[in-house]
Amino acid sequence: MSSSEIAYEKVKRLVEHFSANEKQFLSPDYSEASVRTDYIDKFFDSLGWDVYHNEQRNPYEQEVKIEKGVYVGKQQKRADYAFHLAPNFRDVKFYVEAKKPSRNLSNADDYFQSIRYGWNAGTQITFLTDFEEIHILDCRIKPDISSILNYKIKKYHYSDFLNEEKFSEIYWLLSREAVANNSLEKFAESLPKPKGKAIKKGTHRGTYQSIDEAFLEELDEIRDSLAKAFKKANPHLESEPLTEMTQRMIDRLVFIRFLEDKQIEPDHYVSEFANSKSAWKDFKIASRKLDAKYNGVVFKKHSIDSDNFIEPDNKTFSLICEELAHINSPYNFDVIPIHILGSIYERFLGKVVIATDKRVRIEEKPEVRKAGGVYYTPQYIVNYIVDNTVGKLIEGKTPKEISSLKFADISCGSGSFLITVFDRLLEHHRKWYQDNPEQAKKDGCYFQDGRWVLSLKQKQKILTNNIYGVDLDHQAVEVTQLSLYLKLLEDETTATAQDTWVMFKEQLLPNLNNNIVCGNSLIGTDILNPTSILPFVKGEDEGGVDELKLKPMNFEDVFPQVMRKGGFDAIVGNPPYLKLTKNVIPEYLLKYYGTKYKSLSGGSSKNLFQLFIEKAILLCPNKLSFIVPEALLTTSSNAEVRRIMVEKMKLTDLVTFDKFVFKDAVIGSTIFLLDKESKHTKTKVKKLFSTGELELIKELDLGKSTDWNVLGNIENEALMNKIESGSVLLKNLVAMSKGMVVQDRKEFIHTERRQDDLPFMLGSSITRYFYEYKYYAKYTELEIIGGTRNFVKQTSIPRLLIRRTGNVLCVVYSEQKELIESTLYILTSVKIDLKFLIGILNSKLMSFYLQQKLITNAQGFPQILMWQLDQLPIRLLNLDYDIEQQSHNQFIANVNQFIESQKQLQIAKTESEKEYLEKKCSIIDKQIDQLVYELYRLTEEEIKIVEGI
Repeated sequence: MSSSEIAYEKVKRLVEHFSANEKQFLSPDYSEASVRTDYIDKFFDSLGWDVYHNEQRNPYEQEVKIEKGVYVGKQQKRADYAFHLAPNFRDVKFYVEAKKPSRNLSNADDYFQSIRYGWNAGTQITFLTDFEEIHILDCRIKPDISSILNYKIKKYHYSDFLNEEKFSEIYWLLSREAVANNSLEKFAESLPKPKGKAIKKGTHRGTYQSIDEAFLEELDEIRDSLAKAFKKANPHLESEPLTEMTQRMIDRLVFIRFLEDKQIEPDHYVSEFANSKSAWKDFKIASRKLDAKYNGVVFKKHSIDSDNFIEPDNKTFSLICEELAHINSPYNFDVIPIHILGSIYERFLGKVVIATDKRVRIEEKPEVRKAGGVYYTPQYIVNYIVDNTVGKLIEGKTPKEISSLKFADISCGSGSFLITVFDRLLEHHRKWYQDNPEQAKKDGCYFQDGRWVLSLKQKQKILTNNIYGVDLDHQAVEVTQLSLYLKLLEDETTATAQDTWVMFKEQLLPNLNNNIVCGNSLIGTDILNPTSILPFVKGEDEGGVDELKLKPMNFEDVFPQVMRKGGFDAIVGNPPYLKLTKNVIPEYLLKYYGTKYKSLSGGSSKNLFQLFIEKAILLCPNKLSFIVPEALLTTSSNAEVRRIMVEKMKLTDLVTFDKFVFKDAVIGSTIFLLDKESKHTKTKVKKLFSTGELELIKELDLGKSTDWNVLGNIENEALMNKIESGSVLLKNLVAMSKGMVVQDRKEFIHTERRQDDLPFMLGSSITRYFYEYKYYAKYTELEIIGGTRNFVKQTSIPRLLIRRTGNVLCVVYSEQKELIESTLYILTSVKIDLKFLIGILNSKLMSFYLQQKLITNAQGFPQILMWQLDQLPIRLLNLDYDIEQQSHNQFIANVNQFIESQKQLQIAKTESEKEYLEKKCSIIDKQIDQLVYELYRLTEEEIKIVEGI
């Protein structure tokens, strides 16, 4: 019998027994605890889950976690069942909430409770059952109790289990076998997503909104309300202190809600503030009380605690607390993973409060605008980096051996990498002590529910011994400390917290100011003292360096013990990506970087991530892993940093992805792993999927080479070399820029031309060799925030336009007066005839080269980036020779003929005309391709490779 047939027979017996005694089981006297033991446990055991832990005996490595009924106020603390898949016992695959059979499951309270667990944990569906029925509920939508009954996807009656077809549906959704094959993800993917019009009309049950998107939105609203209330009461407040005040307030409210939901604090402070007539006064009293108990940056005395600070109006503050209070809020901080809070804060920190004389507004930070937004690292990538650095270093080590290891993120942001490092350390210690119970008792663990548990003092020691971080943003440092404190307290209770507080007379949170530091990882204090080596360091219009803004620091001064022992053992992270140009970085800083960092020599395009790589290597880690732009692998501008990497350490891994990893970003990414002591001579090239799965693509013996051609197909390497041989890089022949970046462009463009309008060119306006004016706009009306606008007031400037989207080159020639948007790249040149160049760029050969060598074409929506275009190899003709002059003329004649035929095709009136012109264009296209093959001297066999024959 198959596994599903065996399961069916087992469940059939349960159903028959339940049916025979249905009256007894549906009576109010039959409890939830009984139905769980008698039926629900057995049901999931039948589906292949190790409910009774017959195989998974280690309490820290069990796929099914069954909770006892613990209530906080009127709310249950945790779901009855949480299901995981080994070896990942951290992330919940799905929850099951159990009720007794006499209860009607279709009620708002039970739905809200069940969906709240799943939504907060980031699962997409959840299950509510009393065995008599199973309800499948949608967790993709922010819980709203007024419409919560509409969140039901499907329900089954226990009699349905006897129907083999319906039971098969249940088995291939909920069994361990099915879940291991991503059944839940596939099921969720098949569900309809609400569309904009349906939401507006109210015909859909809610808005699809993940926990991080919803909570970020709420935090933004709280910040806006608080900033306005603070400014109204204290008109003198300026932007920076106002930003800091609102940040500290939000941190406190989030931390208090966390303490409440984790049942570390028995009181519900936030709801009490909401109902108080003196909310601000009560908040200040609570802050002082909690500061005495917890310590740490969160409740530390701040200007908002000062008597000179005029409190905001009670109504505004009470309303904020009312919406965030446990009785009203959809957020359950006992369930929200700490790393998700980190992702929310990372984006939250991208904005600041801007105060004018009478008003406040919220704006993106200038550096965030320049970088194109905040790109939070997805957790599966953080997991990979931490597991392959910190995870490898602690493997097989005792707690005593681990205590001397030092791990850092030198651009820590909101602390996502450090949270995960701390998590892995705690996980390792728990498992080690579980296997070594005698030492567990000696080291201060306590035994509870069949497992050895780390004491709060032990966790404090791990945190302060092993974890270090630096960030330039003071708010980011504060949030990192907050996140680490939340992780520290994650498994504590009122009892354990009280024991530490009363028995040891110690505050519950350690001081992290010596571990998580606000400073500049790239700039030392030498910038404050010009010398013969740095004579130019004046800056700020020659008035001197703004020390408070720059925050220079020396690692030797800030982390003296770490540096004396030789540096960090592992450095991980996602360093900032920012082009180092004069319009972004002050000139004196560019000079400073040029003097201090070798990676800036050579190449024209420089980026901040290069400096972070070099700095991290200088800090002497045993292992170093960052996620950085894919440009690291191929561009000449990164050749020097590649050389530094392979000279100082061994490149063991390079990882690409199945899609773009950063939401709303069009930048390809890669992870590198450097290991100082690795014995492996080859570099493994892997592909990491968003599911966390890993695929080994190939192994390369790069040695000390700086040519990291890891994206291309090895089989075609000889052909790639031939195409490159004797060619000139495109960037050396043309001037290239992107079109105008227009704020809210949809507001300004029209499909009909008005007086004084100019054609507005988008990527969608062009196909190969042909463009069509579809949109128009007035130049004076546009809000242009970047890009090139040289073609507005001038005419007859020959140029090529290249579409950014797609995985084949799409290029047109233009001389018209037009507005060109940033979805197009603009090429001009005095070194090469653009009609000759367009023939090469639009050819099959160039798209083949781009796909093989420069674009992985796997990271989601295909994009062609400017640095990739820079690397295209262009073969030139020597026009001093008649035969090459003739080839050049033939190229241009064919291109002109193709462009003209395309124009005729667009206005053709009859089918016969269209058919003839289509054939003509196809023939000319092939002729141009053939000329390109001859130009690059390809053989018939090589042409077949290019054309995929």
